[in-house]
Amino acid sequence: MVPALIRLGYFIHVTPSKKLLVKIAGKRPPRIGTRVVTSSGEIIGKVVDIIGPIAAPYAVVKPLRDELRIAPYEEIYLKPSRRGRR
Repeated sequence: MVPALIRLGYFIHVTPSKKLLVKIAGKRPPRIGTRVVTSSGEIIGKVVDIIGPIAAPYAVVKPLRDELRIAPYEEIYLKPSRRGRR
């Protein structure tokens, strides 16, 4: 059984340090290290930091590759881990 993708938010832009800035759409920010994917399931990278105000946070994502084809305001999702909660 394939787990459903969880909506993270939408891509804003690439930072000068080549990381992706994502506006978080949900109420709870993701955990650091969570994998980030496109709507087609392609792995983009992983969450390395959460920044901004508590009411409107942003996720900083370290990409796996230098050349990513992501349009501004494209929806970004989290890939749930296969491990169960303890």
